[in-house]
Amino acid sequence: MNAADRARILLVDDEPALRRGLARALVRDFDVLTAEDGPAALGLLATTRVEAVLLDLAMPRMSGAEVLDRIRATYPDVEVVVMAGHADLDAAIAAVRAGAYGFVTKPVDAEAAVSIAIERAIERRRLAGRARALEERVDEHEQLGEVITSSAAMQDAYRKALGVAAVGAPLLLVGERGTGKELVARAVHRRGPRAARPFVAVDCSALPGSRAEGELFGEGGDASPDGRARGGLIEAADKGTLFLDEVSALPPAAQARLLRVLTHGESARAGGEPRRVDVRVIASTCEGLRELASAGQLREDLAYCLGVIVVELPPLRRRKEDVALLASHFLNRCARRHGRDVKRIGPEAARLLREHAWPGNARELESAIEHAVISARGEAILPADLPPSVSGRSGPPLRPPRDALVLPAELCDLPYAEAKERAVDAFDQIYVGRLLERTGNNLSEAARQAGMDRSNFRRLKKKVTSRGDEAAQGESDGAGPSKRGAG
Repeated sequence: MNAADRARILLVDDEPALRRGLARALVRDFDVLTAEDGPAALGLLATTRVEAVLLDLAMPRMSGAEVLDRIRATYPDVEVVVMAGHADLDAAIAAVRAGAYGFVTKPVDAEAAVSIAIERAIERRRLAGRARALEERVDEHEQLGEVITSSAAMQDAYRKALGVAAVGAPLLLVGERGTGKELVARAVHRRGPRAARPFVAVDCSALPGSRAEGELFGEGGDASPDGRARGGLIEAADKGTLFLDEVSALPPAAQARLLRVLTHGESARAGGEPRRVDVRVIASTCEGLRELASAGQLREDLAYCLGVIVVELPPLRRRKEDVALLASHFLNRCARRHGRDVKRIGPEAARLLREHAWPGNARELESAIEHAVISARGEAILPADLPPSVSGRSGPPLRPPRDALVLPAELCDLPYAEAKERAVDAFDQIYVGRLLERTGNNLSEAARQAGMDRSNFRRLKKKVTSRGDEAAQGESDGAGPSKRGAG
């Protein structure tokens, strides 16, 4: 661990020599406190904050199991790793079921088993803490129905928009697709005097040009195909708020009639008489008004009318601090929607999310998280679960066809035992390589998915790596595959 992340741990063991030896070994990586028994440990925990406890199960006065129960009940955010002799493995397993992170057997190897177990326990504690903090912030925003952001730029834009919630002048939101323009519009509506009245959202780019006027302004009986008068979306928003997303997509005739709504407060159905309407118009565009007007996509007089108050929403690539917050929100929502038991985003996957440019903004991020939630095989999202556009993965599919592992023809020239040994070596290399690729080289997660102890998986990785190096060296030396008995 880095010095800045150095954790404080508590070592509890009644054997003085073992306690001193472990403390000397662990102090290189952690700030170590020691206690000789359960009561002393609980006394320290009452006054000192620690992140993890290394706890011997076989102690006098108070058993390790009793101490564990007290820690779980009183200090639930403290992780516990228990130590037990080989004869007490059943007790160690029971302790894990009771809430301990894991166990190590005595006599212990402080450099390997204990340090790794404590590091993993602390990592889980910190990840859980960050997840809780994100969930609390997301819940707070969701309860208020607000935009989810911790970005100063987005917060400034949001405050500016909410600052004009009480006025009736048109508001224009400018930003790329997926930056949350409709969410901001809804928040402005909720904060204004029209909150109890309708909020009508219209995607202008989705309205067929020939039907745009009828949908917005309605049709009189003479103009309607079925002879029935029909009110439009503007009438539906009367006394409330009308949100026109991508307003520049409206055909010129509809833009001209919208201008009259804004300037005179009048709307007329096709073939009908003008009638008074009282709507607050919030519009959105992907580009600035000047560019749209210059390109002939938006009437200049309508641009002036809509541009009384303009708020620009920054893209996600300019507010990287929001990626983790939004990803956590989308993870919870997608997991509920699809009934998946996915609870967190792994560190390597989180790094990839943070470094991606997100040209599609929050909408693209939500799609990526939904893909990952559906693809995930465990509780954590891993790099391989993300779509290729985010993970950078290319080449063959993650799950190869059943015949992807092909037996090389030259193995049939070897004696059975040697051929089998080489085939097993090839399988080990392919299996370990693909598993590490899928988990972003996370050794602990790869071991978990392989159903192996971390130390055993690490030995397997070391073995296949050394064999790969030997093979590469043999090729560079011009040595081909040897055949037993050839000479």
